[in-house]
Amino acid sequence: MMLVDAAANARNQKWSIAVALVIAVVGGGLALVSFWWLILLPLAGCVYYLMRRKSRRRFELIGQPFPDVWEATLQSQVEYFRRLPPEQQDRFRNLVKVFLDEVAITGIRTDVDEATRTLVAASAVIPILGFEDFEYAGLGEVLVYPGSFDDNYQSDGGGDDRILGMIGVSHLSGVMILSKPSLISGFANMSDKRNVGIHEFAHLVDKRDGDVDGVPPTIDADTYDPWVRWVGEELRRDVGGGEHIDDYAYTNEAEYFAVLSEYFFEAPALLEKKNPKLYAMMQKMYHQNPKRILGSAPRRRRRIGRNAPCPCGSGDKFKHCCKRKSMRGIPATTVA
Repeated sequence: MMLVDAAANARNQKWSIAVALVIAVVGGGLALVSFWWLILLPLAGCVYYLMRRKSRRRFELIGQPFPDVWEATLQSQVEYFRRLPPEQQDRFRNLVKVFLDEVAITGIRTDVDEATRTLVAASAVIPILGFEDFEYAGLGEVLVYPGSFDDNYQSDGGGDDRILGMIGVSHLSGVMILSKPSLISGFANMSDKRNVGIHEFAHLVDKRDGDVDGVPPTIDADTYDPWVRWVGEELRRDVGGGEHIDDYAYTNEAEYFAVLSEYFFEAPALLEKKNPKLYAMMQKMYHQNPKRILGSAPRRRRRIGRNAPCPCGSGDKFKHCCKRKSMRGIPATTVA
């Protein structure tokens, strides 16, 4: 999600004006009858509007204050955000603003408050924080389910409800489905190498070139061959107990990349310790070094006592600041 500053907004405006003028003036000059001006002038206006719409909207969003409830959720539940340097935290906040403005998040038989929406956005931002202008092409809505679901997208508590997250295909193309309890628990434990939100958005990073094949378009030429060879060898070998990579990774190439993405962002120090070359490949694909952000040792998410100083730096106790704010989520519409 490209962020738009004043310079980028000005460049977009100049290009939009130039293209509109070309359509109006050059197109009109080539027209043999004046009737065409009645079509070309409105067309030029429409082109200008369409070229300016996203850039102008994002520029305006970035200038708006970051809501307290979003900040409270990031500070209290997203350790990755909390460990970022201040300038990267600002970038993270702006990407959250853009994501929540452009992607609908809908509860299916469950309430979706602002804290839950923020966790969905954090799941989307973490994998792309190292890219300058990555766009989740085609994603229009995230559906939040009350629990796991089956292959027919049903969540009724039956024995086949085993899926925690999914990117939609065919008639659900452009839709992602996430289990609400799994989304929340993914940020509650930083040592289990599991985060369903990051997993599903890793699939969308992979899909950016049109194929969910375990080879993201962000991979460079030097990493491509070693990565493809490594994954191929991994999927051909017999997987026994005691693997440091979750067994689900060995389903196929796409799941291997997504599971490794969870591992990479949740327990980077452990991944580097187990396999430095694999960590280096993931680092090149994501343009990030999570070990530098989260520290050198695997750890559980730090629990903040009610009377401890709030991690946002306000100077107030946690119970009077971010804890209280994060509980003020505004319920969204629930769809039956």
